[in-house]
Amino acid sequence: MKIILISLLAAFFMTSCAHHHKDVAHHHHNCDKNCKKHHEKDMFDKHCAQSVSEGDFHAMGKDDYKLEHGGQTYYFSSKEKLGKFKKDIEANAKAARTRWQSRMR
Repeated sequence: MKIILISLLAAFFMTSCAHHHKDVAHHHHNCDKNCKKHHEKDMFDKHCAQSVSEGDFHAMGKDDYKLEHGGQTYYFSSKEKLGKFKKDIEANAKAARTRWQSRMR
């Protein structure tokens, strides 16, 4: 009986984080350099990141205007939008993530 209980508990703990969330930041493990491909994705489904940070979810990004930052790929609709985003990457990325996530709820 003890072995069955231990096996069930072990199985529970091993699978408890085997699910994924919409928010990539909500993971319970630390990544190493080999884990990067698992988390790489096109942010905001290739919508223009600067536009998303401003609350506009319609503008699509273009392959010509993209930025790799923090293991993510951000796309932009124009060179100007890319430049504006780069002026304060952290604040703009945070604003875009917040607006995108609230849009998805």
